Amino acid sequence: MNERPPEPTSASEWARIARRRRILVWSGIGLAVLLAIGIIVALVIRAGSDTSSSATFQPVDRGDESSVTAGSSSETDSVGSTSTPGGSSSSTGAAPSDTAPGAQGPCLIAYRRAGSVYVANADGSGERRVAASAEGVFSVAPDGRTLALIDVGSGTLALFDVATGKRIAVGPANQETPSWPSASAWVVYSSGSGTSARVRRVDRDGRNPKVLFDGAEAAASADGAVVCGIAHDASGSSVVKLYRSGKAVSLPISGYVTDVACSGARVFYSLAGDDGAESSIHSMTLSGGENRSIRVGPQAGARASFQDLLLTSVGTMIAFTETGDDGYSRLFVMGVDGGGERSLSVRRDDYPLGWGCDGRLYFMEGNAIQGEATKLMAVAADGTGRVVVVEGAGR
Repeated sequence: MNERPPEPTSASEWARIARRRRILVWSGIGLAVLLAIGIIVALVIRAGSDTSSSATFQPVDRGDESSVTAGSSSETDSVGSTSTPGGSSSSTGAAPSDTAPGAQGPCLIAYRRAGSVYVANADGSGERRVAASAEGVFSVAPDGRTLALIDVGSGTLALFDVATGKRIAVGPANQETPSWPSASAWVVYSSGSGTSARVRRVDRDGRNPKVLFDGAEAAASADGAVVCGIAHDASGSSVVKLYRSGKAVSLPISGYVTDVACSGARVFYSLAGDDGAESSIHSMTLSGGENRSIRVGPQAGARASFQDLLLTSVGTMIAFTETGDDGYSRLFVMGVDGGGERSLSVRRDDYPLGWGCDGRLYFMEGNAIQGEATKLMAVAADGTGRVVVVEGAGR
């Protein structure tokens, strides 16, 4: 059988082959594009459903809270450092200005009720449980973001993030109310006793712990420029301690100092009555000059002494108590020059917590020692607007 040789492919046939190839290529590309678009649409729909869920804060049961040990930097026992009081809650530890105005935040109050410490708005609404603690001192930062608590059971200063409940354990601390400057970047407290007592400062996030000076009863000025405290020697003599501009200074006092407070310009201290002398409140400059008495002799007489010195944030008025045995405590306020004194108490069992960010003085009323019911109250500096804020609240 005779076979014919294959005929060569014509030009028109090559053109048809090329067209078929182009159609196949573009069809593949089209399918790939459609598949990619489908994947993207599915991801967008899924992301939208994830972000639409509620982010409302729910209080956490502190029985399950985690504890973080503070102190990423080494502690220094020298008070001759040139650093100034300051700190930051940021991870970098950058120090803001010590004299910066108070940070804006929620105006919160803190109190104890039913074995726990709570925070709430200034009118008592929006209560939130922060920590389990049946006994111990506490204070909320002026910006409302951090609670400092020294529980009697643990004997440790702990810093709580009010929003998240995160707990940072700082270290051993005395039962003295922690003190914040208005900017709320750090807090001061004391630890140890006798000649081993030390006033310490730590940032609100537990970083940069530092010993400022030997002593106790730590208090910070509102502007953060000064930290003051008290030291006693074996003979019973007292020294007012100040830390400012990175240095600690000692101001010897004639008499036994029971409490201290400071502004950016002056220091105020109270003396116990002794050898016929009545208890008194004094004021002097930060260098110890112009030392003068601004209040002498409690109304209750020798059985009482002046305690709980509390300066307003602007430093024009000072609150104090007459304190005696069996829970006796009455509240007063006066100008820092000693003028315009007025009583803020209608009973004899009022115990101050501090000035609130709304300018009112918050205090507990009711003698728990004698089994009386207690409540958190507030009053304006002129004695008006006395109201119950939280029934059943205590210290």
